Amino acid sequence: MTSKKRHKSTLARIRRVREITEAYYEPGNQSRSYRAVWRRWVYPELAICFRTYMEYIGAKKELEVRDGMRGLFD
Repeated sequence: MTSKKRHKSTLARIRRVREITEAYYEPGNQSRSYRAVWRRWVYPELAICFRTYMEYIGAKKELEVRDGMRGLFD
């Protein structure tokens, strides 16, 4: 993943994806796998592809850095 800046709306979408995933994902359960969570809950609500979904799941570090900083116009 590249280290580019993300917009506030994208960060909010990442947070929402992570909330949904934390609520429904169960390791070892095929009916609650990442793909099943994406297909059943994430895609109908946010209409993002599976690859983007997996990138958002891995964006934890960027969210932690952005949450702790105040921007110039915040």
